[in-house]
Amino acid sequence: MTPARLRISGWWLAVFAAYVSLAGAYTWLGFWRYHIFRAGVDEGVFTQVANTAFHGFFSTVGERANHLLIHASPILVVTVPFVKVFNGAPGLVILQAVACAAVVFPIFALASTRFSKPVAFVITLIAACYPPLSGEAIGDFHELAFVPAVAAGLVLAIDRRAWRWAIVASVVLACVKEDQFVALAFIGCVVALTSRADPERRRCGAWIAAIGVAGAILYFGAIRPLIDPHFPYWSFHYYQWWWRPPTPLGFAGWSSPLRFQYLIAALSPLGFLPVLSRRYFVFVLPGLAEVMLSHEAITLFIGTHYSATWSGFMLCAFVDGAAWLASRSIVLAKLGLVAAMGISIWTSEYYSPISPAYFLGRKATAADAEKERILAALPKDASIRSDDAIFAHLGMNPNASIDGSGQQYLVYDMAEDAAQWNSQRVRDLLANGGYRVFLRRGQIVILSRK
Repeated sequence: MTPARLRISGWWLAVFAAYVSLAGAYTWLGFWRYHIFRAGVDEGVFTQVANTAFHGFFSTVGERANHLLIHASPILVVTVPFVKVFNGAPGLVILQAVACAAVVFPIFALASTRFSKPVAFVITLIAACYPPLSGEAIGDFHELAFVPAVAAGLVLAIDRRAWRWAIVASVVLACVKEDQFVALAFIGCVVALTSRADPERRRCGAWIAAIGVAGAILYFGAIRPLIDPHFPYWSFHYYQWWWRPPTPLGFAGWSSPLRFQYLIAALSPLGFLPVLSRRYFVFVLPGLAEVMLSHEAITLFIGTHYSATWSGFMLCAFVDGAAWLASRSIVLAKLGLVAAMGISIWTSEYYSPISPAYFLGRKATAADAEKERILAALPKDASIRSDDAIFAHLGMNPNASIDGSGQQYLVYDMAEDAAQWNSQRVRDLLANGGYRVFLRRGQIVILSRK
């Protein structure tokens, strides 16, 4: 092996070490969030979906329907061994952390074709510090966790002219969620239309677009009708501007400052360098449009999983934009990279998308461990109603839910749910609703049917 090959291998080892560190930090923070009962409803939802993958593929939240009626996400079969081996949501915490952190590999590979290995490694470290990525990795699990690394891999394959790998990446993206059909069709058309003098690249673009279109036809024309032809496609409600959705975070009209704030939060931690990319910033547009055209405020918070639709492409555009600037001014490129790192660190410290004041606001206590023991001791298949944070720990039970409908057990966390425990509804349940106090220990109160 030549010294040059040794040096290249050494840099890849450095990238692998950065990946292990990043995935480890994400996992640690995700466990911290989970063990202090700050995980939300999706942690329980996807645990139930994984746990019932081969006999219903459903969650009790919402319509209790096959998840393929909600989203085109066959990739969720990957979650099954993680949920089984780690007995529930902790497996999803690990999987999401390692999936999101994996974006560093295609980013380094892309950067190393444009910069020296030391500079490419620095750029990769800046990408690893990108605040939206931390929100995607540490927040509640979602199928979009697979998108950033695979999306960056698609860009890398196109950039390296590795057409077969581009097709593989496109197929994987098509298995994540139906919004990727739109992204693939758009990106494929862009690649094809900008490659008139390059038949191979044009052909690859056509294949990428075809995968997106075929995925949409297969999902909406065959899979959903086969499972249930009458089940409505709920996700359209994000774009039904003629009514105001009854959501806790509310309506976000066109005049809402959230859209401008979202763009600043997306671009400033990368020093606005992605907009300089002539090749790949356009790939960001479908994901950004999905978020920005919604009338619901929840999509316009940078810490939610929706940012995963565009973050992988954004990081690739960052690399390409930095290279474009460096070709014209090394000084300006260095200043841009320093600004990106500085803004990323400042954002993580003062405006972190993981909201550490709440989600990591305290250390786990003996009371938290006691809650977990109490929940684990409940019958594995009993019907249970709880709030979101408790439900996140009950996902292995296919009959646990956040909806109240006469379940055998009702679980209340006095540390988080005291207002509901003291409500008139609970008093009525105890007085004449057929329930009694089954257990009261520490911060947990459980009612059971008489």
